Amino acid sequence: MAERTNEVLDPSVGAAPDGFDGFKFRIVLLGEATVGKTSLLRRFTDNVFDEEYKQTIGTTFSTKDVEFVDDDGEVRLVRLVIWDMGGQATYKELRRQYMKGASAAIIVYDVTQPETFMAMNNWYESLREVSPDALVVICANKIDLEGQRMVPQQPGEMLRDWYQAPYYETSAKTGDRVQEVFLTVAQGVFKNRNDMSQPQM
Repeated sequence: MAERTNEVLDPSVGAAPDGFDGFKFRIVLLGEATVGKTSLLRRFTDNVFDEEYKQTIGTTFSTKDVEFVDDDGEVRLVRLVIWDMGGQATYKELRRQYMKGASAAIIVYDVTQPETFMAMNNWYESLREVSPDALVVICANKIDLEGQRMVPQQPGEMLRDWYQAPYYETSAKTGDRVQEVFLTVAQGVFKNRNDMSQPQM
């Protein structure tokens, strides 16, 4: 079971010694309200999905350890400290505090809401202002709602090419490709660790 803490307002929380001696990386989930950031996180950490929408107030964070084999064939264990950012405009300055120094960002849009796709560049530029070297992964979420889909795959692939970032079509409801997203993040930040300072969690 992953650790989950609600309504945490201090980005240094979680930095205290906890007996884990591996690599830790701070990850931020970004995107407009209602795109499914919290649902993606809960699917990844606890393998659950809640049909009822619950607005994220400020920020929350969860941690989960991810094991993988690196390019040298070594088994590696990293701890992702994943901050779920409220998407409302009122939290803009708060989000900047958490984005600064993050190792990676997962930027999410909802394929049934074109306006959330149109906002992607704002999220990307906001991240780059404070964390120019952070790894970026793009999630086109809610693909289970095929009959309501309004943003086809091609625009997402254009973002992939513009941002030079991995692109995934996901469903927090079914779990489709969610684990793959976070594994990609874990592998990417581990590979980049020598080029980036280790931020506080």
